[in-house]
Amino acid sequence: MHCIFCHDILESQIIYESEHFKVVFDIDPIQAGHVLIISKAHYMNYLELPEEVLMDLVSVERKLIEVFESQMYCYATTIARNNGNAMDTGTHFHVHVIPRYKEDEFWDGLSVVSIDLDLERFKGLLR
Repeated sequence: MHCIFCHDILESQIIYESEHFKVVFDIDPIQAGHVLIISKAHYMNYLELPEEVLMDLVSVERKLIEVFESQMYCYATTIARNNGNAMDTGTHFHVHVIPRYKEDEFWDGLSVVSIDLDLERFKGLLR
C-alpha cells in the first residue's frame, strides 16, 4: 500500500524535524496551527515505537506545546495520537497537535456514538 507520509510529503512542507519525526501542517486543520507529528519510520502502532523513538516524540510534543502556549499565546493544546485501525488509509503512526483557545468550543461540536465498555474488566486488566 502507498503511504502518503512516506512518499508524498515534500521537504518544503516540513516545518520542524527531529531525529525520528517530522512536523507538518495538517491539510484539513481543526484549528489554525493544527500540526501533525509524523514518524519518519513506517510504524503502524504506538506500541511498535522503540524507547528512543518514544523519548524523541515526547520531546517534540513538549517543544510544540511550549511554542503554542508560551510564544503563540494559545490557551491550551490538545494532543491526539492516531494509532492502528483508527488511522486513515495510506498513512502510518502520527500525532495531531491542536492549539486551543479559551472560547474555541472544541468539545462542543464533538459527537460520538457511545459504546458500552466493561469498565470493571478494564480496571482489572490495568492492575
